[in-house]
Amino acid sequence: MHAGGRRPSSPNEEIQFWHSMGTHEKEVLSSMVAEYNSGDRQPAVQAVFQGSDSDLFLNLMSQDKLPELVLLPVHYLNVLRERGIVADVSTFIPNRIRDDIDAKYWDSVSIEGGTYGVPFSFNSTILYVNQYLLRISGTRIYREPETWEEVEPILVKIRDNAEGKWGLFIPMEGIQHFIAFVESFTGKAVLNDQRLIVNSKEAVRAMTALQGFVYRQQFMPPKLTSAEAEQMFLSGNLGIVMGSSSRLVFTKSNLPYNLTVWGMPSPGQTPPIISGVCLAVTKEGIHRGRDIFQFIEFLISEDNAIKWHTRTGSPPLLNSTKESLDLLIFYEENPNYMTSIIEMEGGRVFAPPFDVFQADTITRRALERIMVGGEEPARILDELQRELDMLLLTAM
Repeated sequence: MHAGGRRPSSPNEEIQFWHSMGTHEKEVLSSMVAEYNSGDRQPAVQAVFQGSDSDLFLNLMSQDKLPELVLLPVHYLNVLRERGIVADVSTFIPNRIRDDIDAKYWDSVSIEGGTYGVPFSFNSTILYVNQYLLRISGTRIYREPETWEEVEPILVKIRDNAEGKWGLFIPMEGIQHFIAFVESFTGKAVLNDQRLIVNSKEAVRAMTALQGFVYRQQFMPPKLTSAEAEQMFLSGNLGIVMGSSSRLVFTKSNLPYNLTVWGMPSPGQTPPIISGVCLAVTKEGIHRGRDIFQFIEFLISEDNAIKWHTRTGSPPLLNSTKESLDLLIFYEENPNYMTSIIEMEGGRVFAPPFDVFQADTITRRALERIMVGGEEPARILDELQRELDMLLLTAM
């Protein structure tokens, strides 16, 4: 049992705060925690990095001694609530905070009448574009491509005119990568009425095309991880890469070429999927709810919301922050930030009711068979659909 025998915390004992923010985001988050602690607030907060999102999830599921506060992906909330790991914090949330964040973000942390987290950071999937590589390959772009058919001629020019360079990288390391690309390529929803439809004829067509980008058309390097692709892009050897808007500042700071950001092209009207993390209080920490919410309110304050946005690229959630004159001036000088904001406005939050960790594991294996093993997409996606249906049936 997770509450197992842990002594009650003393009033001034540090609040243990777990998170899985990547390198650049971790630096920004650490600076915010340090600022909070430097103000002689009591109790202080100790931020503890847990590794990847999946590492964080597994640690929460397996360890007896839990933190009081955790920054976690909203798509893990449902399972953690069922296991009694996170607590309902409805009574601690001031109306001014509820009213300042759009309902769809609160919906993503609300389960059966309770609120199990405070929305903190949400991101869209975008395309990062090395404009220099496009130019030297003979491409001039005056507007964003609206479909993948419009992207392909760009990839052909990079392949044919820029020796040793690659046109594109689309990561396929989990269910969200699959949804983002397939919905973009086809304009059709993969996640529909809380059910995943991964073996539709449109999904098969999209994955067949992506496999062809690697093995037939040679637009995309084979057997590359996301981390390797990022380094290839930053070294100027990759033209376009699909990634999270949370990587905007890191990418802009480390790419020695002109960076442009595009929204995901799509022929349809399906709103894009957006992913997010929330601040959740564990059962271990709920008795310190007032102290913890003092820190939460600091993290999501207008000043810190602007800092998080401008230093990571993640769009602001507070409506009051979006109207800031400082940000309007900032956008005039930094137009790349607007792409994800536009995507977010109409986006659907990825927070399905099923076990996303298991769905991700199953999907990752299937995608590896298609993209690395070169197996037939139609057959693999049929098998994946059966496994996902069984997972959803078991969860009901």
